[in-house]
Amino acid sequence: MIDKTEMKKFLITILKENDVNLNEIDDNTVIVGENGLFFDSIDVLELIVELENKFKIKVKDNDIIKNYFKTFGTFYQFVIDNAK
Repeated sequence: MIDKTEMKKFLITILKENDVNLNEIDDNTVIVGENGLFFDSIDVLELIVELENKFKIKVKDNDIIKNYFKTFGTFYQFVIDNAK
């Protein structure tokens, strides 16, 4: 099973941000937008590609992004439920 620390590191790697601390990310941390980790549309595309490469998860529907990429908690649960 994928632990939360591993998933936090995964997100930070995609962001390529050195100033984001693992301890700053909790289940309520917003992923996309200015009120959270500042993922923009390009970061989300890279995240989708990396999810497919690392966890074999296919993300084809924008509703998945809207519903499951809101917070770290919803994103983490999505990965746990869909990783192969």
